[in-house]
Amino acid sequence: VQENIDRGYMILNETGPEAPRHMNFREFILGLIDARRIGMFTLGPYANRASKEDVDAFIDAFADYTVAVYETRLGKYKNQVLKVVGSVPRAADDVVVNCESMDPAHPNDPPYKVAFRIRKGADGHFVVTDMNIEGIWQTLSQRADFTGFLQQHGGRIGDLTSDLKRQTKVLYDNA
Repeated sequence: VQENIDRGYMILNETGPEAPRHMNFREFILGLIDARRIGMFTLGPYANRASKEDVDAFIDAFADYTVAVYETRLGKYKNQVLKVVGSVPRAADDVVVNCESMDPAHPNDPPYKVAFRIRKGADGHFVVTDMNIEGIWQTLSQRADFTGFLQQHGGRIGDLTSDLKRQTKVLYDNA
């Protein structure tokens, strides 16, 4: 995990044109996460009712959105040091890796608490399935947000997919 954290920050700190850095980070993140597994979880019971086409379009938009979330959130801390400080096994294929983010410019400030939930993927490799920042698990928060959105929009996953595309653009526009 520490090696991947260091690699991610190395990419975020690359100088030069933004497009190559963004594509490198996108490839990096999508290689670490199981976007389909996470996306299906965030849809909750709506995943079972959706057509394959709606689910596939949602997963594509969800992957783009997830990359944007990781890139913009971690990008805010790119000058900080994120270090693994321990882990808690939940099962043989499920571990929470705890980290602390410290700002070298302000060494006396308390560190931010960050955690990554790591699970064994379908191919046997470990993948990130969730990120916790200061006590808030991202996928649980997204599931609540997404199912709330779907409740208000008649369960139309296509509407959620469009909204995720809009949110992804907003994240990058405000970065």
